[in-house]
Amino acid sequence: MRKPNAITCAASIVGISFWLCSSIVCIATKAAHATDELSQQIREVAQSELRQSGAPSLQIAVARDGRVIFQDAYGLADLEQNVPATVQSKYRTASISKWMTATAALALVEQGRLDLDAPIQRYCVHFPEKGWPITTGDLLRHESGIRHEIDYDAAIGVARDDEARFALELQRDRELLSEHTRYTDLVSPLNIFKNDALAFEPGTNWLYSSPGYRVVGCVLEGASSRPYNDLLRELIFERSKMMDTLPDDAWAIVPNRVAGYHLERDKPLRRAEMTDVSGNLPAGGHLSTATDLVKFADAFITGKLVSNATIALMLPDASQNERPRNEAWRDALPSGENYGYGLMAFPSIRGRWIGHTGRQPGASAIVIASPDKRLSLAVMTNVKGWNGYISFIDRIRAIVEDTK
Repeated sequence: MRKPNAITCAASIVGISFWLCSSIVCIATKAAHATDELSQQIREVAQSELRQSGAPSLQIAVARDGRVIFQDAYGLADLEQNVPATVQSKYRTASISKWMTATAALALVEQGRLDLDAPIQRYCVHFPEKGWPITTGDLLRHESGIRHEIDYDAAIGVARDDEARFALELQRDRELLSEHTRYTDLVSPLNIFKNDALAFEPGTNWLYSSPGYRVVGCVLEGASSRPYNDLLRELIFERSKMMDTLPDDAWAIVPNRVAGYHLERDKPLRRAEMTDVSGNLPAGGHLSTATDLVKFADAFITGKLVSNATIALMLPDASQNERPRNEAWRDALPSGENYGYGLMAFPSIRGRWIGHTGRQPGASAIVIASPDKRLSLAVMTNVKGWNGYISFIDRIRAIVEDTK
């Protein structure tokens, strides 16, 4: 049999190289086409949502298999100054901070520095004992009995006498003052509610409580002997490669911080009420971007922050995860049916999705993640009163899953 000569070999090599290069170019072209198609479809639904809802801006990010495959922003970060929203714009996370705080707590449990079943006074001596013991597990699951917000107008209207009415008015004024106070520690904000009676015996009922998560921050500092901000930076932000998440300090000069607005049906859009959220830091006091949120979600579901066994502990009860599509809006509201340890389930979204929503003066946000698909999505906006949490992010999900 005749051996191939050098020219034949060279031609074969050239042919194979050309085939490989053509294949690579083809794959790259298809990937670019898919990215362009994804961007175009998301842009269209985002602009439609802005028109229909009246929200000033939307910031969207998607991560798949550990990589951010989409990030963009639409509308205006500041209406008065006509500043466009960008992927660097920083929005309030609101209650999404609870997921981060809970994850840090469970990381300390894995390190043997925090016992979820021990009375919280072991770690937070600044919170007084009540008629029943409260554990960190109770706090994280919103089963502590610590109150949330009080409807002071209603309470004052049914006060039993003038003395009770005066006491409620005084408490209301102190709480309003705290919302305009810049706190630099996690202990002082506890004074607003720490002496209030519990709504029920811990562990016997469920009541969403941001004040309860403020106590979690105190617990974390006591268990770790470190400031809360340093702990979050080490256990959450650095491990998730979150470069644009920080405390929402009202005094600080924060580049790309958005202006906040308020949206209400049949009323013109207005500026959000001035609220300092520093006292609510562990429960909802950060600034971030949608890109950072999907990085966090991806790090969480892949076990980079806590183990898979701990993730299983934190998840809401799967047996509760059933909801008709016409009641999907309920998924945006934390409840005893869809809440675990700092985590919400979203049963109306096709597949198994976890995450958290957030709402605060000047902000609405949602981040969801699918452990099965290793897919994470986040949407942030600079307005309170936006109701597109579930419907809008589900549209984004459908686009992403249909665009390979």
